[in-house]
Amino acid sequence: MTIARQMAISLLSKGLSKIAGPAQRLRRDQEGSVSVEAILMLPLLIWAFLGTWVFFDAYKAQFVNAKAGYTIGDILSRETGFVTPEYMDSLYNLQQFLVERGDPIRLRLSVITYDEDNDSYEVRWSRNRGGGGVITDSDVEEMRDMIPIMADGSSAIIVQTSMEYIPIYRNGLSDLVFDDFVVTRPRFAGQLCWNSSNTSTSQSTATC
Repeated sequence: MTIARQMAISLLSKGLSKIAGPAQRLRRDQEGSVSVEAILMLPLLIWAFLGTWVFFDAYKAQFVNAKAGYTIGDILSRETGFVTPEYMDSLYNLQQFLVERGDPIRLRLSVITYDEDNDSYEVRWSRNRGGGGVITDSDVEEMRDMIPIMADGSSAIIVQTSMEYIPIYRNGLSDLVFDDFVVTRPRFAGQLCWNSSNTSTSQSTATC
């Protein structure tokens, strides 16, 4: 091997050793720039935080909507007098108070009876606040799976609470509608009657 070749190999090996040293140190180095890492991770952290908050808020809205339905159903199950328009308005205001949201809400109250001979349900009366209409006998038949077993001639109170959920931050979540269906039976009276008069309430003007 010539002297020139030996010198070239020696210089090359020394050069590689000089490069390998810093490269190994760089590979083992775990230090970083906090400012650079923060700039890279901050948008992802904000997105994850807002997404988590929106999903939690949606579950909370659904829970309070259902809770409002059970609360109103429990109130009506203990009622021994008439449900009047003013009474209905107060229940709607109660729902708004319990929900504590600016999103649109709806409330529908209905009283049904069961006929064992015909295996059918009949709507005695149905009223709503906030829109959504009322239910008919055919509507109740479609709700059969959600209605508990009833004795012949017995009545039940259906409370339907509805809420439109509009997320503040749309992190893959679109507008939702939460509908809850609560069925209770009168506890102290045989049936719950509707009366269109707020002051002159009598059995002659009632719908039972």
